[in-house]
Amino acid sequence: MENYIAPEIPGYAASVVKAALGTKAAIKSVEWTAGGLYNKVFYVYTCEGCFILKIECDKIFPSIRIGQMENEVKGSCLVKQAGLPCAQILAHDFSGNDIGVRYVFMERISGDIVWGDWDGMDDETQTEVRRQSDDLCARLLKITNSHFGSLTSTGPLGWHKTWDDCYRAWFNLLIGDSEKIGLFTGDELTIVKAAADKPLKPSKIYLPTFDHGDFGWHNMIWGSIANEPPRLHVIDFGNARFIVPQLTGDKPPHEMPNAQQLDKGYNLLLLYAFEMGVMWKEMAKMTSDYAHCTDGLTAYIEDAKKDTSRTHITEFVKKCEDRLHDV
Repeated sequence: MENYIAPEIPGYAASVVKAALGTKAAIKSVEWTAGGLYNKVFYVYTCEGCFILKIECDKIFPSIRIGQMENEVKGSCLVKQAGLPCAQILAHDFSGNDIGVRYVFMERISGDIVWGDWDGMDDETQTEVRRQSDDLCARLLKITNSHFGSLTSTGPLGWHKTWDDCYRAWFNLLIGDSEKIGLFTGDELTIVKAAADKPLKPSKIYLPTFDHGDFGWHNMIWGSIANEPPRLHVIDFGNARFIVPQLTGDKPPHEMPNAQQLDKGYNLLLLYAFEMGVMWKEMAKMTSDYAHCTDGLTAYIEDAKKDTSRTHITEFVKKCEDRLHDV
């Protein structure tokens, strides 16, 4: 992927640097680093060092993914309070009125994404990364709250005292989005709504627990901040939320041993099938601004745009039918 910098980005960066670091902190250069369906991310090199500017994309779909910048700030705060290493956020704006876009501006963690740098690490470093990953996961699971749902009170999921209420709010958000784009036929929509309305089975009561929402080597950096010794850092809290703890951890639920058994009484896997299996692909099909994305994501978007089948939709409807017959 070429280093794509839209014409307006240097101006955004200059305004943020001036406000956050002072007028003497002149910009040397702005470089592309990464990006996805919801954010554009850039290195901002200044005479004061290198920083990260993360800008929220204009179009966020499904609506459960709204509030990326609020989540970034709140998630970073929670992780720091848990004693985990995290880049400091130096400036942010949720309104879009500051420089014209919603953004966060933060320290840069020197180092590379673990996913891309793994083969270049020696055995000793790999062993230490794994050890710190296990420790990081365990400590993230200790971040609990009084409510299920969004990290902030204004988040799209809202705050709920019970998982049952959160589950229905989550499902209803996705259903509402699907209706806006005419995703299902009338009969399919009836089945999906019936699956959403079916009561959850009684299950053990847990404290709502922090879930990163996109946890993996692609969102970890082995590096340092302010010349500290290298260590493992988790990044990107845009999709974080509070959910049931047994379905969080170092792997997404669909990769966990006995995931179906663990999910009985919670049905989180059904929500993931809706959000990630169906709506993520629909978002990719609707995406027009993706020059900032990685090569892999760009290829996925372009493949999704070419795919006119409804297999991902009918497979999900079948999961909903199975949910209705589950006793």
